[in-house]
Amino acid sequence: LWGTHMVGSGVQRGFGTALRHWLGRNLDNRLHAFFTGLGVTTLLQSSTATGLLATSFAATGVIALAPALAVMLGANVGTALLTQLLSFNMALVGPPLVLAGLLAFRWATNSRAKNLGRVGIGLGLMLMALAGLVHTLGPLENAPLLRPVMGSLPGDPVLAVRIAAMLTWACHSSIAIVLLVGSFEASHVVGPTGALALVLGANLGGALPALLDTATLAARRLPLGNLLVRLSGTIVALPFLPEIAHALGHAGADSGRLVVNFHLLFNLSLAGVFLGPVEVFARSLT
Repeated sequence: LWGTHMVGSGVQRGFGTALRHWLGRNLDNRLHAFFTGLGVTTLLQSSTATGLLATSFAATGVIALAPALAVMLGANVGTALLTQLLSFNMALVGPPLVLAGLLAFRWATNSRAKNLGRVGIGLGLMLMALAGLVHTLGPLENAPLLRPVMGSLPGDPVLAVRIAAMLTWACHSSIAIVLLVGSFEASHVVGPTGALALVLGANLGGALPALLDTATLAARRLPLGNLLVRLSGTIVALPFLPEIAHALGHAGADSGRLVVNFHLLFNLSLAGVFLGPVEVFARSLT
């Protein structure tokens, strides 16, 4: 989480003005807005940060609500793509990134170079922490309390969704929770159906910080729309989780990959459904 914060703060401090100009200029149609949201989220490593930026723009009238919703659809897909990348075993890349970032931060005289060093440190910390997380979770497979608790989740998927939503809201990072769920599933602490329910909860929880941070009706429309998009997808997917888990497993997804593949498929499906009627959805929110 600290690594994610360092990446986001480094990009915003070094390139925040350029990002805001880019975000404001590339919203002439829904496809441009979608890919802009995807790109900004890839740079900031957080759909929450993109959502807060887009919400402030929409609330002040800098951008209309419809393209802002398209930006959020792209941001959600961008988060899922980042989760795919970070789920690979990239622990060996972490220490060199931290070292290079530290040297750039200490010795560079240019402020942008210093902030790129901050980004390098953050990325290295994230990769090292994820490797440590997987290593630490290994022994939990045989923990006497955790296994029955996690094993009960497939029988109560709504509870699993609520637990993951609250955890994601608390740490402001759906990436961290989805990767944690992937580690649990890879270690057989939780079954495939329970893991997919937790992923749905992580998607819901990822939409809560921007909504709860708003103070006016105009600012609340965009994060509320993002939450409703994810909630509708969750309601549709929830009854079919066993079939989805079976289909993804049959398609050859390895243990742990099943979780991140479902996360990407879920957000791509939502983008495919809502990107077309985004104007109608925006009018309904207004």
